[in-house]
Amino acid sequence: MKRVRLKILCTSLFAVVLFFASCKKEDDNAKYNSKGTYIPTKIDPFSIFPAELGMPSLPSDNPFTIEGVYLGRMLFYDPILSYDSSISCASCHKQEFAFSDPVAFSPGAFGLKTKRNAPPLYNMAYSKHFFWDGRANNLRDLVFEPIQAHNEMAMTLPKLEGKLKNATRYIDYFNKAFGHEPNLVDMSKAIEQFMLTIVSNGSRFNRFFPGDSIQLFNMSELRGAQVFNGLVHFDPVTKFTPGADCFHCHGGELVQQQNFNMGGLANNGLDDVLTDLGYGGIVNDPKKYGTFKAPSLLNIALTAPYMHDGRFNTLDEVIEHYSDKMKFNSPNIHTLISSHGGFQLNLTTEQKANLKAYLMTMTDNKLITNPAYSNPFKK
Repeated sequence: MKRVRLKILCTSLFAVVLFFASCKKEDDNAKYNSKGTYIPTKIDPFSIFPAELGMPSLPSDNPFTIEGVYLGRMLFYDPILSYDSSISCASCHKQEFAFSDPVAFSPGAFGLKTKRNAPPLYNMAYSKHFFWDGRANNLRDLVFEPIQAHNEMAMTLPKLEGKLKNATRYIDYFNKAFGHEPNLVDMSKAIEQFMLTIVSNGSRFNRFFPGDSIQLFNMSELRGAQVFNGLVHFDPVTKFTPGADCFHCHGGELVQQQNFNMGGLANNGLDDVLTDLGYGGIVNDPKKYGTFKAPSLLNIALTAPYMHDGRFNTLDEVIEHYSDKMKFNSPNIHTLISSHGGFQLNLTTEQKANLKAYLMTMTDNKLITNPAYSNPFKK
């Protein structure tokens, strides 16, 4: 009887194995249509973007595929994009620093340096303006600027296309992702796919927001949240303010105002005399001189140095600026700041410490260790 049962069990197991093997064969065959053309594997955007952040508006002509995202990841880490094959996108946007650079000005090809600090790259699917001065409206256009900049990758587009077409490692990948030989349009679409998938939502702040799980924070962090989200109301006698009003330009779960008219673009009182015109220089509007895109504060502990020119090396210096060193005479200083009445906040030592503690809760360790974002050439 036992032998019969064993025989039945073995027969059943063999049938199961045969079934899965058959399914795998069908799946492999399903990769190609009747003409033998490879069909990329689609990715459901809902598997990428967490419900807490919502579904962003995505490019309709560049749907996510496993092959497209992986190709973009390869290109992001490949120095082939630079003239002398010495600089990749990842050279200035390092995963361990939330895809930013720990130096004020990144070194480019031939030893030249950038003129602005490399901004972090995550949650870009929720943005509609890119670069510190907001000059690019989509990631596909953004890709070509650092590639051609003389002080970054210093590449010419005809030379780059030739390099890609002659790189054996890319011929199959481009064909599978887009059905074509390597070309610049598909290159930009692949990198766009990869960068759009870089999502940061794993910090304690993200689990806390908007205050559902208070037990996640200690008392210092909770008091820091009050400073961050508190309005500026000066006591006429003590000049004390309970809040720093940070949330107007750095609000919501992304800790970033997306609307340029509501604090997403601002002069934050850094200089009395402007040496970088920012967005105003792009649109040639003197009323917008010295304005820059407000960055997300997620992972702020990882993205030093700070500001568009990397002038502040520590979070303490940043807090000191907003508390005690605001330049209210700066041209076009944002109304959300000038409406404070021209008074320095003069946060107390305890308030500054609490605010810093709150900012430190925004670090997403999953982002900087996620293998899906790592260098594919390093196994």
